[in-house]
Amino acid sequence: MISGDYELIVPGEASSLAMIRSVVTHLAYAAGLPDHESDRIELAVDEACSNVIDHAYRNRDPKPRLHIVIHNSHSEFRVDIIDEGSSFDYKGYVEPEFPNHWIDGNMRGAGLYLIHRCVDEVTYDQLSNARNRMRLIKKLEPVSSTA
Repeated sequence: MISGDYELIVPGEASSLAMIRSVVTHLAYAAGLPDHESDRIELAVDEACSNVIDHAYRNRDPKPRLHIVIHNSHSEFRVDIIDEGSSFDYKGYVEPEFPNHWIDGNMRGAGLYLIHRCVDEVTYDQLSNARNRMRLIKKLEPVSSTA
């Protein structure tokens, strides 16, 4: 298991998503997360970054960078996605009801729902300098030692 902080700063473009997924997944595996949990974290981060690119950066040209900070400790694997786009009313978010969401013709709007199901904690904050941060946390099971 590795621990520490890692930073990735990439263009706020869809072409950056594959690199973000690759780095997050590699670090999740290195943190000792099982394959299915690493895949869930990868999905959550991909959805969060896609939301920034599709919504927060929609009317921006050129698009600002995305700043990804990954923190791995013995107790948690944390990913902060920091952007410079339009903020989102996270407290006003109402989770869609499925399958009615799709039956009613809504083809979008499931990203945050998926994010909440893939990680243990999700927070969203407006930071200084017109930046936003979505924090995704996956709790890690303590490693038991055999004596």
